[in-house]
Amino acid sequence: MKVEVINTGSELLLGQVTNTHVGWLGRSLSDLGLRIDRQMTVPDGPAIRQALVEALERADLIVVTGGLGPTSDDITRDVAAELLGRKLVYEPAIMAKIEGYFKRRNIVPAALVKVQAMVPEGALVLSNDFGTAPGLLLERDGKALVLLPGPPRELKPMWENEVLPWLKKRIGLSQGEHQRIWRILGLGESRVQEILEEALKGKGDFEFGYCSRPGEVDFRLITADAGSLKKADLFIRSKLGDSIYAEGDETMEAVVIRAATKRKRTLVTAESCTGGLLGNRLTNVPGSSRVFIGGWIPYSNKLKERQLGIPGGLLKKHGAVSEPVVVAMARNALRLSGADLAVAVSGVAGPEPGTKEKPAGLLWVALATRKSTLALKKNLPTDRETYKYSASQVALDLLRRELNKK
Repeated sequence: MKVEVINTGSELLLGQVTNTHVGWLGRSLSDLGLRIDRQMTVPDGPAIRQALVEALERADLIVVTGGLGPTSDDITRDVAAELLGRKLVYEPAIMAKIEGYFKRRNIVPAALVKVQAMVPEGALVLSNDFGTAPGLLLERDGKALVLLPGPPRELKPMWENEVLPWLKKRIGLSQGEHQRIWRILGLGESRVQEILEEALKGKGDFEFGYCSRPGEVDFRLITADAGSLKKADLFIRSKLGDSIYAEGDETMEAVVIRAATKRKRTLVTAESCTGGLLGNRLTNVPGSSRVFIGGWIPYSNKLKERQLGIPGGLLKKHGAVSEPVVVAMARNALRLSGADLAVAVSGVAGPEPGTKEKPAGLLWVALATRKSTLALKKNLPTDRETYKYSASQVALDLLRRELNKK
């Protein structure tokens, strides 16, 4: 099945809104063994019609996002009806739901919203529980056209609750490709290829893929044979071991929270250079409150002394970015919180060059448990935002490795 995605909206091309749809839809489709063959982003207006004309010639499934609202630039519904030769029919039930949506919010709807209750003949209406524009699913000559609203809060539940069940029945469970992704920390893509690719060529008919990020890489295999993926997994893990921190799109923070929950271990953070990013990432994971009890963000030396009890003499002698200070941060955070594990970070984020002894990119991380403390030094010369993320990833990885110990 050939799949194309058309994202509509001038705001996407003007850079006013970030297009997150294609990545999200791509991951969802890959779980079904499908992949997006082509993606196009077009502005509002006539370009939508031309994009649909071309897609209907090439693809079996076309997913269009945006252009289902009530204003003059929302023409996706009309264009789709025209190209498929369908009349638009007013549906009172849809209008009643739209009016109910506004009534619950004490808003009087504009007369223009009535256009959202116009449906191409024969279309399957996709319920919108988080907005006013219903989605639409149309079929003709073996092709399917799925029209979805643009806002993610409306699109995602509609896709998961209505489109996916229909699509699973449509393609059957045995069709499509099988895919697996291993998330690897501490190795570059060329090194991963060197270790794995040649050996795996003799173990199955695979398509290889790599997605590189600072300090890590995703290694992807796609094949028609599910059994060969299981064998490949055993081989890959034998070669890379604990460098693999997750599979699929699972994040490092999710891995840490899952492991801490399983082992019933509580966590606390003490952050300087990351400015709260560690705590932010951990609390983004549902259920984190069961194991993450809090943290400190003592960015200045004064707060390191006042909040964490770091001796002023230690700071003066070694500086904030040093092994003795980061170790003291972790140990004191552990003692003050009563947690089972504490992780602390201190570094030079830049872009100022720093000093010869402490250049931009220098990072010290410490992990304290009730039995021991481990300190780690890294150099991460990059831009400030990437540095903060990479530093938080190093710290989370220390937690992961400790929690995974037998």
